[in-house]
Amino acid sequence: MVSTINEWIVSEYTDFFRDKEGVVLLDMHALSVEESQNLRASVRATGAELRLTKKRLAKVAMKEAGIALGDDAWCAGDLAVLVGDVEATISAAKAIKDAFGDDEANRIVYRGAYFDGSIMNAEEAVTLASMPDKQTLRGMLCGAISGPARSLASLLSEVPASTARVLQARADQGDAA
Repeated sequence: MVSTINEWIVSEYTDFFRDKEGVVLLDMHALSVEESQNLRASVRATGAELRLTKKRLAKVAMKEAGIALGDDAWCAGDLAVLVGDVEATISAAKAIKDAFGDDEANRIVYRGAYFDGSIMNAEEAVTLASMPDKQTLRGMLCGAISGPARSLASLLSEVPASTARVLQARADQGDAA
């Protein structure tokens, strides 16, 4: 009976992990019920999902889903899994940072991540919250592309404008002289 239940749970976890672009492993401890509910609501608002999981069963499900995170250092503590597409995962990481970024007790600790096909350790997973979202990246790209063209256009327009100012200054000086 127990193995049947575990197989069912692994099947559910495998479906939960399959075809997700972002999987972030978190160690969550000492959160009150209200804090946990608020955190889940803010994560859900970004389009991602957050679940507390059984570590051993999650490890088996990740292997079945094709997510191999290497060593088992991420299996320490209470394991919460944040999943979603790239945008939702970044937004959820930002929501977690907004809610618990200044938490001195470190009640939420990043353990690792599988993000857009890349495996990230704990230090790299923390940087997800500082990544720009798609709209910000598009703005940065537009600025990088249009910046040199804008500079060239202002430089080219400055030559005739400078010539006109010199001629006007000479004409004004000629009338006064």
